[in-house]
Amino acid sequence: MPTQDPRAPALSIYFPCMHAGLLPTRLAGAAAFFDPGLATASPDSGETLYRPADLPLDQASLMAAIGQYEALEREVKNPRELDAFFSTRFEDIFPESSRGIEDALRDRMTPGRPKASRAGAVKAQLGLCLAWRMEEKILELSGLGGGVDQSMREFAENLGLSDEDADELPPGLLEGTGLTDKKTLAGEFCGPWRPLLDAMLRFLPGHAALVITEARVADAYAEAGQLDGSGATPKAGAFVPEAFADLFTAVSLPGWRLLLDNRPRPESPWLDALRTVLVPVTWEE
Repeated sequence: MPTQDPRAPALSIYFPCMHAGLLPTRLAGAAAFFDPGLATASPDSGETLYRPADLPLDQASLMAAIGQYEALEREVKNPRELDAFFSTRFEDIFPESSRGIEDALRDRMTPGRPKASRAGAVKAQLGLCLAWRMEEKILELSGLGGGVDQSMREFAENLGLSDEDADELPPGLLEGTGLTDKKTLAGEFCGPWRPLLDAMLRFLPGHAALVITEARVADAYAEAGQLDGSGATPKAGAFVPEAFADLFTAVSLPGWRLLLDNRPRPESPWLDALRTVLVPVTWEE
């Protein structure tokens, strides 16, 4: 059995970014990407994927569930209708309800993996997979936009159009699709990060660190006073390769505090453990 070099950094996972194409360039190579069960192979560019061993749904089941969601997504006009449908369909696995909290507390007293606990894990995995698929769609849209922009430039060149000629054309004709900016697209379609973090912490081992990839998460921690030194402050170099150590500030806090909660959640014991997050010192590329 292979052994890990004790000098090697501990496991670190990007959050919330799950695709290399959306990662800030200077953070590439610092951590692994979380795979909720949908990735078919390691990325061509050599990035590392981390897929937890205790995910409740296999890839075939996930693809069927995601397919149903996306089919319904195309049919409804109001996104609230979609949310209402899934809230009703899976209402028994939402811990926010009093029934869900009662079931979760009962599960903690029962050996094994009871029904309510598995149902909550299924919901968490599906939520991560929907976020994973949304990132894929962002990359697809930006790639589509880039292809159209290139085609329009080549079209203008083939016609021999100069900049002066372009001024005579209908406004915006040669300006492309406006879909090429991945950062703008990601900002438009990003969902709430706290439910995603809750779901990811459910499956990550306690020794894993989270490398924050979005300024909105870091800003929320700063505003809540989570980065003021009141928590444990491990060395970032223990979690990322040495070349990245100076890029981050590290802090360790219970999971419920990283979710900006005021108190522990009895129904969510995975949030009790100390978790380490690495926040970039600056966000400039």
